[in-house]
Amino acid sequence: MTPARAWAEGTNVLASFRLNPARTEATLLILLKDTLNYLECSKTIKADRDLLDAVHYLRDEFPAMKLEEWHIICHRLKTGEYPVQYERLKLPELVAIFRQYEGESAEVREANWSELKKATPDKLSDDQLQALYAKYEQQRQAQKEDLAKAQAIKRVPTDERGRWQAIPYTEQERDGEEGGHDVLSIREAPSDRPPGDG
Repeated sequence: MTPARAWAEGTNVLASFRLNPARTEATLLILLKDTLNYLECSKTIKADRDLLDAVHYLRDEFPAMKLEEWHIICHRLKTGEYPVQYERLKLPELVAIFRQYEGESAEVREANWSELKKATPDKLSDDQLQALYAKYEQQRQAQKEDLAKAQAIKRVPTDERGRWQAIPYTEQERDGEEGGHDVLSIREAPSDRPPGDG
């Protein structure tokens, strides 16, 4: 996959992390660990906790990257396009490699944007502007309605005792005594003693 195609069709790392954090984190960990194991550098990230910290740092430092771009970077590391110097590949070196890739892909995106700008008209007609404004107003109105619905507090129907009516209660009705516990006299209470021990 080319970097341009990865950018256009790829899945953003943060968006994927919001949808499925465990799977995304596992994918990034496997990509990075596989690459580090393949390169067999003498000074590299070996502890699982350090690897996890590196993935978190790279994910947060490069939020616009796609999962496919991570794959491209790891592949380029394996093929030697990003050379590893002095048998050392720790987090600072990984950050430098990710920045180098980001710079390369930014040039490609800038070229694509220039081509896109040439193809689009400089000015919109009045009808096109009005249609855009109307669409934007509809979106804002829909957002306001959704917000109003979310803020509305739904009252739950209750019975005379303040209990929710939707929940079936099985206890017997009591005659209004506070606490509702039946109190037995000592003579009525069951005894722990065997019968006839009076």
